[in-house]
Amino acid sequence: MRKILLLLMAIFCFAVTSSAKYTDHRFHNVDSLEVVMSRLTAEDIAHADENALRHIATDLEELMWGFNQTNGVKNEYYARMLLGIAQRMDWPFKIQSAAKAIGQHFWAQERYDSAAFYYSMAMSAVREKEEEGEDVDDALSQMYGTLGNLYSMMDSISVAMDYYEKAGVLFKRHGWHNSSAVLYYNMGETMRYEGELKKAQQYYQEGLEYSLLAGDSLAIATAYKGLGSLYMQMGKTYKALKCLDKANAYFADHEKEELQYRMESLDYTGQVLALQNRRRLIVLVLLLALIGMVAAVLSVFFMLRRTRREKAELAEVLEDSVETIGASSPKSAISLKPREREVLDLISKGYTNAQVAEAVNLSPETVKWYKKKLFAMFEVSNSAELVKVAKDDGIL
Repeated sequence: MRKILLLLMAIFCFAVTSSAKYTDHRFHNVDSLEVVMSRLTAEDIAHADENALRHIATDLEELMWGFNQTNGVKNEYYARMLLGIAQRMDWPFKIQSAAKAIGQHFWAQERYDSAAFYYSMAMSAVREKEEEGEDVDDALSQMYGTLGNLYSMMDSISVAMDYYEKAGVLFKRHGWHNSSAVLYYNMGETMRYEGELKKAQQYYQEGLEYSLLAGDSLAIATAYKGLGSLYMQMGKTYKALKCLDKANAYFADHEKEELQYRMESLDYTGQVLALQNRRRLIVLVLLLALIGMVAAVLSVFFMLRRTRREKAELAEVLEDSVETIGASSPKSAISLKPREREVLDLISKGYTNAQVAEAVNLSPETVKWYKKKLFAMFEVSNSAELVKVAKDDGIL
């Protein structure tokens, strides 16, 4: 996250905000200019008139920014030379430019307190011109953004957000949509890093709106990447994939130019897909567990119902047994109960024990018991004799 913020700082500081555009000096032939400047002595500078000093200051600024990305030592050296001349001549904008460059030099070394000192010096120079009635919104907004990034790196989030908001006011005032898009994306990243996901979502969406107004494809894709990573963190995988797909579509067409962002977006996409797969697995496991629980409940239900039925049958059998023992009636006076007659009728029709059990809704064991009872009552030993005797006695 720190590296991302550092990268965003570089983008933000050099964003195009108004007619006072930043010139990229990295591709100028600074070496030849440096040779010319090396011929100047301290005495030459000390005795130069204001017009000559303006030319010298312009060349020093060219060298300062020219070495900004390639040689930190030279960058600081020329920045300090420029700062000395600018302070001597009281040129606020040159003071701002030099102090800002020195601040960035310390930033790169992670010497944040020193960076803050020089950024404050640059801010004071801008304020001086503002008090004189000049339009300094361009320079002021850049300093707000730069200070916001710095304090974000220093974990002074409330201070950082205050500077960001001030920059946003100026961007909106002048309709600098591209700069607003970068700013609000950066604010979204900061809030996401801090765990303030709702605020992060608000800032990312504002960044997306401004990038659409600016018509900047890179800013649009970057905003979608930010929203995708946020939705992933919030567990909203469908929304995350929807945003990341839009970002990936752009980055895939600009792989060489935007390789780092493309890799980040693809990494987030992989994380979202992995999260979805984990969720599917969890749902499957829960579904299987639910099916198992339902099966277990049904099994217990049927077992209890069978137990209740068997208990009722046992009570009926015991009651019949007690009555039979108490009666001790002769065979000629046999009187069958409805259940006994029902079983006897089915036996006479040739039903097996299982068929009888199914027909009268009894268990096979209970049917066997009834058959034994009938055998005892009619004093027979098998079903054939039972049927014959029952017919002879007129019971069938």
